Amino acid sequence: MIDLLKKTPRKRQRTKIICTIGPATSKEATLKKMVEEGMDYARFNFSHGELGEFQTWAKQIRQFARKFKRRVEIIQDLQGPRVRVGKLDHEGRQIAAGSKVAVVFDEKEKTQRSDILIQNDFDFTLKRGDKILMDKGLIELEVKKVERKRAICRALTSGILFSGKGVNLPHVVSDGSLTDKDRADLENGLKMGVEWVALSFVQRKEDVEKVRDIVGDKVKIISKIERPQAIHNFEEILEVSDAIMIARGDLGIEIPFWKLPVIQKRAIRRCRTAGKPSIVATDMMASMVVSPRPTRAEILDVANAVLDGASAVMLSDETAVGKYPVEALVAMHKIIEETEEFARGQELKSLLG
Repeated sequence: MIDLLKKTPRKRQRTKIICTIGPATSKEATLKKMVEEGMDYARFNFSHGELGEFQTWAKQIRQFARKFKRRVEIIQDLQGPRVRVGKLDHEGRQIAAGSKVAVVFDEKEKTQRSDILIQNDFDFTLKRGDKILMDKGLIELEVKKVERKRAICRALTSGILFSGKGVNLPHVVSDGSLTDKDRADLENGLKMGVEWVALSFVQRKEDVEKVRDIVGDKVKIISKIERPQAIHNFEEILEVSDAIMIARGDLGIEIPFWKLPVIQKRAIRRCRTAGKPSIVATDMMASMVVSPRPTRAEILDVANAVLDGASAVMLSDETAVGKYPVEALVAMHKIIEETEEFARGQELKSLLG
């Protein structure tokens, strides 16, 4: 078996690697190894974790970056507006395809034990025909009737729903992507000296401009493309952003999944034309959360992002909560090195005719 941690000479890479820091990488020795092995950006996910942890990690990462004479920048990823399932019985709620499901958006509207409460950070309006996607889209409801803060739906798929699961509303446009929590987190991020802020659930250029008014030119803004509205308004979002992240997790739920590859490739191409960095994120090497080696499909996914011209690729759960965070980073490096060497050879061949 190939030893991913065996030391080999490393070439300078064009494609950068973003690593999400979490429980799996929180120990000082692990952070040191991540910096040593070539982490270019450390992502702090403000949906999880405590401010004190982030401050400690930032200090340690900067110390190790100086030690190894490397530049490692910190990305603060804001949570953004969240919609989630409220409290259900411990055993969850069984939902059968074709059944009637009542969903309420205010606890006061809950009149039956079977009603499902949806907790949300923003006001929105549903209409007949809208889809409600729960638990990463595994449970899909179609709205049939709306009564104030209550929607009567028909289940399109079957499954067991548990408390706290995420909810996606692909047809709903929210009032904005910056919550009170985000504003407080952003203030703390500025004090911490983060170099980048990633803005979640961007829908229009005004969402980015609100953050720009707060951070000025101190911090660069990454707009996360994860809603249908962001695809529709991509050009105006690109214009006011410093970088674009194709956040395939929520995006792959809110749009038909078969459209994702083409959208990713078009976004990367458009970013290259505009001279702005592009980041491909989510599930790049997800199997390495529990496995010491990536799958063949994951290897090709990373390589294709490199060949398409992505500026950076991102590790999420792989380095935040996975069993093999350093191995995931090293594996990604090896794939990038091999792919970039091939790409350089192809460019040379075309130049030589």
